[in-house]
Amino acid sequence: MAYKTISVIVTDMVADAPALSAAAEIAVREEAHLDVHALGIDPARYEAMPVGTAAVILEAGADEARARADELVTWAEDILKAYDLSAVVAPAVVTTLGLDTTVARLVRYADLIVAAQPYGEEATQLQVLTLEAALFGTGAPVMVVPRKALDYSRPFDRAVIAWNESDESLEAVRKALPVLKGAEHSDIVMVDPPSHSPERSDPGGVLCLMLARHGVKSEVSILAKTLPRVSAVLNRFVAEHGSQLIVMGAYGHSRVREAVLGGATREMLETAQVPILMAH
Repeated sequence: MAYKTISVIVTDMVADAPALSAAAEIAVREEAHLDVHALGIDPARYEAMPVGTAAVILEAGADEARARADELVTWAEDILKAYDLSAVVAPAVVTTLGLDTTVARLVRYADLIVAAQPYGEEATQLQVLTLEAALFGTGAPVMVVPRKALDYSRPFDRAVIAWNESDESLEAVRKALPVLKGAEHSDIVMVDPPSHSPERSDPGGVLCLMLARHGVKSEVSILAKTLPRVSAVLNRFVAEHGSQLIVMGAYGHSRVREAVLGGATREMLETAQVPILMAH
């Protein structure tokens, strides 16, 4: 399987610029079609309003959202003029309450969804919401790209698989096979693997065999948790080995727990300096 339909959702010209450029370069590289969905968010609050004012307020909010979506369409089309690819840029107006459903509907047929890093400088809450809607509403892999400029016109030479034997991790590996098959080498990295796992006698060995049958060259690295966070151990490994991509499962815990207490998913989304290909 190859990525032949790539989707990206844009809500902000600054925050989503890296994702749009990355999606365009990947589409050219894969000879894929690119769908760009420009979201205008209706700011109106749908609650009790004074008689006679509701229609005016709601209409003004919808007009503002349509204008914003059209503005994003013009911006995206101007950027895509630099690329030789098949692409459609379409506006969409949505209320905040309907964001999950709308995003899932718009990108449900994509083979790959590209999204901007949702935390840190220039990030917006809308990016968090659209990323989670794509992950939980479609089942498609999502590639989260960092804000810094990177070259996506060539396949990733070296990838890191953050492996913890979970269903989410396995799903991410399956969805990442088109990328992993194009890489020269993949590292299966386990941080403090569980001592009571069914695979404890050969941690990562079964996954390595599965990948080998797909022609993916990989080896297993067992790392001790020598830093306070698993994300820090993974990021250090990535930097030391010159890896260009991280493949990992998303939200092994609930989104609420991750948001309040933190977790590997959120920590990686906050700190990674290379793209992360995720699936749930």
